This record gives sequence, C-alpha cells and structure tokens, in this order.
Amino acid sequence: MLCRLISIIIPTHNRGEKLIRLINSIKKNTYPLNKIEVIVIDDASSDGTSEIIKKLYPDIKIIRNDIELFPSKCRNLGVKMSKGDFIFFVDDDVVLHKDAIRELVTVLANYNKLGLVGPVIYYYESPTKVWCSGVRLFPPVFNPPYLIKKDKEWEPTKSLLIECDTIPSAFMTKRIIVKEVGLFDEEFPIGFEETDFALRIKKKGYKIAIYSKAKSFHDLPNERIHISEKRTYFEGRNRIILYKKHAVGRHIFFQLDVAIFVLFLLKNKRIKYLDRHLSLYVKGVKDGLSYRKVINS
Repeated sequence: MLCRLISIIIPTHNRGEKLIRLINSIKKNTYPLNKIEVIVIDDASSDGTSEIIKKLYPDIKIIRNDIELFPSKCRNLGVKMSKGDFIFFVDDDVVLHKDAIRELVTVLANYNKLGLVGPVIYYYESPTKVWCSGVRLFPPVFNPPYLIKKDKEWEPTKSLLIECDTIPSAFMTKRIIVKEVGLFDEEFPIGFEETDFALRIKKKGYKIAIYSKAKSFHDLPNERIHISEKRTYFEGRNRIILYKKHAVGRHIFFQLDVAIFVLFLLKNKRIKYLDRHLSLYVKGVKDGLSYRKVINS
C-alpha cells in the first residue's frame, strides 16, 4: 500500500486526559508514524491542555485559541495548517483501534467515488457494543439487514461498506474533496456541522460510508446528563438551518426530529435546569426559522 501523508485534526476543550488517551492510540497505530501529522486545536482550554501536550508530544502541532471558537472553526484552522493528502477529523473523546487509520486509508484510496469514510464506533466502556455505524437522516421503513443497530452487539455484515448520510466523531476524507466542497460551514459553530459537511460531499456525487473493518471507541458516560446550554441552543437553531439549507424541510422527519429532541430533554430528568434547556432549545428553533443567510452548496 502506498503510504500517504495523513493529517489528523483534533479540536479539544478542557479534556486533556481524554486527548492524551486519543494521541496514545494514534501513536500505537500500525500506519507509519512518519506519515501521520497530528494537529490539535486547543479551543481556549483552562486545564493546561496546550502546555501538557507540548511537553509530552513535542512533534504535535498545536493551535491555541484565546477565546472559544467551537468545532467548525477549529477544524477549519486545522485544515489550513495541514499538509496531508488525506484528512482525518477525530473528536478528543475517541480512541482508535490500532489498525483503524490503515483500514480507512486503504478503502478511501481504493474507491474513487468514496468521499467520506469512518470506522464503526463502539462504546469505550462496552467495546463490543456499537454506539454508531453511520447515520441515516431519512431511514427507510425497513432497514437493510446488513445495518449494524445502535446499542447492539457486533453482528456480521453483508457489506464491508455501510452507506449512510453522515458520520459523527471520526471521519476521513481527501484533501482534493475538501478543496472541491469547501471547509466546514462556520454558520454551524457546534452541532450539525459534520452533517452539513457530509451532505455537501454527497451533493457532489460522492458516497458516504462506514468501513466495518475499521474500529474506534467513544467515551461518553453520562454525556447527555451534562449537556451544555450552548449545545442545547445550537441543537435547535442548527437543526432548522440545516433543513432549510439542504431543502429537506418538507420531509416528515423535519417535524419528527424537533419533537424527538424535546422529548429527549423531557425524559432526562437528571439534566440540571431542565426548564432552562427547554427554553434555550425553543429559542434556537425560532432563531433557525428566522435565519436568512442560507446558501445552497
């Protein structure tokens, strides 16, 4: 296999310990380390992340933001600094299997119409249970039998490539595709920025898929309980803007999706200041509906 230079771009905010764990998993990968550049974007952390990473990993490139800019802007800063032929976006709470990078590079290099590819993502605490194997925005009534179900144990698949609409947390693409579709849309500061990016790639005729031979693990215990107020607001706002931008607002899932998130908030009684979260979400939806700066890409 021709070893291409891979740029791994990691936004982070106050999760130094998880970031170190991710970097260690990168260092243990079977892909040649001299063909990997790691770029960390420290989004105004207050836990000394930048200083720790500089000390432990002097070979890693670090961008430190003085103020919090959120994932879209952070990833774009990383892309502008990167030099790799392939670009791998990874969240800081992910851990990579030792063969993950090699598997993703191989499949992306061999399929010209594959525009975005990601690994099957398992729960870090339950490493045989699937957290996500790609997201279908508008799933059919009967899912194809090869799809891996969320929260289920691993099942054999009929296809190594599982087509989907978007991929969260860990996904790889080619630099030439980023040049073709553009960077992350910073109108989605946090929430749905990955989905918008994937949909723009798909509109150019490329496939989005999970490669089932590639594995990663997501550490998210009690994530929903500690959902931030900023994320709640942008969940509402960006959800609506995404639908408007990509002309899917008339689909039945447009109404269902908003209702489902409200029900999720109501169901999670342990979320602090639940009333505050509900009001922020409603405000986000209203702001999304009144938003006008939308350009179809």
